[in-house]
Amino acid sequence: MSDIIDLSERRNAKEAPDAEFVRKDEFGRSLYLFALNYEMDGAHWASEVWAYSAEDAEARVAAMRSSLKCMGQMYAAFPA
Repeated sequence: MSDIIDLSERRNAKEAPDAEFVRKDEFGRSLYLFALNYEMDGAHWASEVWAYSAEDAEARVAAMRSSLKCMGQMYAAFPA
């Protein structure tokens, strides 16, 4: 008796992001972590955004370009 191996499934699993870069929203949809890069005063800086897809990440960056505001410095985080 032999086992059947789905090579497409194996290939897709291998190419999937590590678990720490994927999370679920309140509806069970997958969110993925995307890296952002910007330049300021000749230096490169980085940030990140969670989005549903590359297209969603680009849409979020576009929204940031038009409406991003600094809300203040963060000092601590408290569990909910």
